[in-house]
Amino acid sequence: MQLFSRLKTGLVLTKDSVLLIRHNPRLALFPLVSGAAGLAFLAIFLGITFGMMSVASDAGAVVGLFLTYLGLTFISSFFAAGLVHQTREVLAGEEPSLKEGLAAAWDRRGALIVWAVISATVGLIINAIENSDSRIARVVGLIFGVAWTLMTFFIVPVIVFERPSIKEMFTKSAGTFKQTWGETPISLIGVQVVALAVALPFVAVGIGLFTLGTTILAVGVILIGVLLAFLVTQTLQGVVKTTLYLYASDGTRPEEFDNVDFDELARDERRSSGMMGGGVR
Repeated sequence: MQLFSRLKTGLVLTKDSVLLIRHNPRLALFPLVSGAAGLAFLAIFLGITFGMMSVASDAGAVVGLFLTYLGLTFISSFFAAGLVHQTREVLAGEEPSLKEGLAAAWDRRGALIVWAVISATVGLIINAIENSDSRIARVVGLIFGVAWTLMTFFIVPVIVFERPSIKEMFTKSAGTFKQTWGETPISLIGVQVVALAVALPFVAVGIGLFTLGTTILAVGVILIGVLLAFLVTQTLQGVVKTTLYLYASDGTRPEEFDNVDFDELARDERRSSGMMGGGVR
């Protein structure tokens, strides 16, 4: 399969994911609750962080930043795990359930905590490098951050669908990205385009209200648009990520994606595996 075909597959996958969410809107409950939980965590934790900084500014700031990364990563990963699990259920013909998704995520809480600790540690390191006075260090930090994001993109599906060791979390996630190197980036771009299309009408109306002097109403309309864009982005990413992972790992072909040529993709992956030394499994 040529690069153009891979990009086309990614776009089609995004479009079909939108339709899947449209038919199963309860999937959006996971990012909705996740966002609310994240805001609640920040509201509670800000007081603790400021307290640490008042006692020992430098050490307190580092500890506070680490714990913030840790808490937010665990919350987002926990609800993402529920979304990933329920996306698979939807692809199998079941109705999505917030309760069942959270129960599945709770069953993987140990691995999710380990991932959150590792992610928070790496995030702290990347943040320190990017805030360095050295321009070279900042460039290195940017490259490292992008590589880290790509390597760990499929971490949550790996945790949900398998019981991996710490090493396997990273090798299987990186292997899945290698198998879907063309489809994944273009799918994510498609997700951002959809989110932008959702937010723009609200932003336009909000700007119009600003010009009329109704500031509070304008801010409210823009915030609604931002919230909807956030829900669309997070839900779409979960669906796309799950579909790509299931196909790359065991060849599952979702019936909802009939217009995606998975057979051709499979032939291409077999050729790629032969030339590059194999994929996830």
